[in-house]
Amino acid sequence: GNTLEAAFNAEFNEIRRVLLEENAGGEQEERGQRRRSTRSSDNEGVIVKVSKEHVQELTKHAKSVSKKGSEEEDITNPINLRDGEPDLSNNFGRLFEVKPDKKNPQLQDLDMMLTCVEIKEGALMLPHFNSKAMVIVVVNKGTGNLELVAVRKEQQQRGRREQEWEEEEEDEEEEGSNREVRRYTARLKEGDVFIMPAAHPVAINASSELHLLGFGINAENNHRIFLAGDKDNVIDQIEKQAKDLAFPGSGEQVEKLIKNQRESHFVSARPQSQSPSSPEKEDQEEENQGGKGPLLSILKAFN
Repeated sequence: GNTLEAAFNAEFNEIRRVLLEENAGGEQEERGQRRRSTRSSDNEGVIVKVSKEHVQELTKHAKSVSKKGSEEEDITNPINLRDGEPDLSNNFGRLFEVKPDKKNPQLQDLDMMLTCVEIKEGALMLPHFNSKAMVIVVVNKGTGNLELVAVRKEQQQRGRREQEWEEEEEDEEEEGSNREVRRYTARLKEGDVFIMPAAHPVAINASSELHLLGFGINAENNHRIFLAGDKDNVIDQIEKQAKDLAFPGSGEQVEKLIKNQRESHFVSARPQSQSPSSPEKEDQEEENQGGKGPLLSILKAFN
């Protein structure tokens, strides 16, 4: 009774009379009897018949309880992903995104983002990852290839961190030696669904014009971080001295390599500096590398 009294700021007897139909009299008792007569005898109180007129009256006055005032209309308004300029765009592809902010209260309540990606045939969306959001992606049109990089046995490695403090340094060395970075690939076609986990780098290659629709979860304050390209390249933001330590090559060599790519976000899938080669040759080169492509090599520096 105390919880109900606090919730409704009323005496329990009144709450019981109005909501629970106990000790009701007069008109309330008559309404209660009519309502009870419509319930199933086997499942009394579980299913209640409601007339069409009642449903129409309820929906007419239905409102969201999470927002008030003029924002109520915004919550029910549809979202047009292509309403306005794309967030990222060049000759090789476009990206439209709606984020969970005050402009989009529908998504803010759900902590979600919506993303639409269009990649031209023969183009590549550069390696990137989301800092927080996990994105569920649907292939709406076209075909392509997906590459994702992950660390195997990550959960097992975390368990090892529960050792004694005096053994921590030794365990850290053992843990580092056992971490295995792997590259996973998949072919994409219309109707496919895949997941981009947070903090897992992904690159997408379009063998025909490729359209993707993404639903990001845990998207508030999420950042899309690119690992290559002229703009928004996190590697380019690393100090030269740190590059010397992080990569096999010198910091100067890394900076020179980064400047080779003058496009951002979307690029041609075939490097201009590389002479054309047959698919068989490309497959053989990848096999010789043990399935370890350039994307994997770059990411090993961040482990």
